[in-house]
Amino acid sequence: MKKAYNQNWIENLKIQETASYWLSKNLISADQLSTIKAVFAEHFYRPGIFIKIGLFLFAIIACSFFAGFASIFLSGGGSDAAIVVLSLVCLGGYAFSLEYLIKTRNLFHSGVDNALLYSAIGAAMTPVFILFNNLEIWQYCICMLFIFLFAVLRYADFFAALGLFAVILTLVATLLVKFPLGKALLPFAVMALSAAIYLAVKRIKDTYYHDCVKLLEILSLVTFYLGGNYLVVREGNAFLNELNAPVSPQVAFAPLFYFFTIIIPLAFIIGGVRKKDRILFILGLLSFAFSVFTYKFYFGFLTPAQGITVAGALMILLAVASIKYFHTAKHGITDEQDSKRKFANLEAIIVAQQIGQSPQHGGPEFGGGDFGGGGAGDAY
Repeated sequence: MKKAYNQNWIENLKIQETASYWLSKNLISADQLSTIKAVFAEHFYRPGIFIKIGLFLFAIIACSFFAGFASIFLSGGGSDAAIVVLSLVCLGGYAFSLEYLIKTRNLFHSGVDNALLYSAIGAAMTPVFILFNNLEIWQYCICMLFIFLFAVLRYADFFAALGLFAVILTLVATLLVKFPLGKALLPFAVMALSAAIYLAVKRIKDTYYHDCVKLLEILSLVTFYLGGNYLVVREGNAFLNELNAPVSPQVAFAPLFYFFTIIIPLAFIIGGVRKKDRILFILGLLSFAFSVFTYKFYFGFLTPAQGITVAGALMILLAVASIKYFHTAKHGITDEQDSKRKFANLEAIIVAQQIGQSPQHGGPEFGGGDFGGGGAGDAY
């Protein structure tokens, strides 16, 4: 599918971000950074975060005014047909404005284009809910799936990717819970679906979808863990089967979910260390903490105050010991932050060729490292 934003400018933007990080590490000079920015130029309009929020709110209000003004002529007494026509007119207006401003004003996730995109998505969904008001949830999910997929493929929008993931997960879950066997297999289906999404997005190397890929990686890893977490499975089973007893009943395959609860975080941590993948490593630590909470929830022998005190003391001691141990790189690991490299295909030789300087041997090596798209070597 044709992309809305300029692909070359996005790649140049990532190169500039990487070069700025290299400057902060004293790997290149300010003059070299200026040369890189001149060679790899981009002309997107990218305001600061507060201006972006203001532009987003302003555009949302403008879209609302447009819809209100159009409703004066197309309200038709509030009939379903009139609302559908009004939604389609608004969809056309939002989509045209979005494409026009991207092309003429060089917008790139600057607030205005985000607001127009979300307004267009809402306008596109409205006729579906009005014309087909007796569909089941999974049928609505199929309709929304195509809308979000189009938004992600063309605009690479962060929240559109979030909506796409939620719709896919909801679609599978609502289909399975319709059958008794499906309810029993739901945790395994969630884990299998999450693993499939993770493996699929890891193969995407297009810089255009960098942020969407990272988001989907995180979401798929989180749902993979939650799908096998004993607490989530047990309490979710009680909720789905309306077992309103004071204590939720034991679930089938309980030993397997005990195993998943502890082995998945350990696999994340080990995988993150071996692959230098910061996302995997951090999620492993967080999921391990939730696994401890899971076991304490059912088998705890300390009071909440005692548990918090002991856990806090252990975490502080572990953090201090780890920082001291990894202050200098050991086994390819260091506590120094090194997660700003977002353009995995950028090599030092490319920059050297563009700025007319040969790479120095024996110096820093700018390559390798696939640590969540953030490593620039074998240390993180």
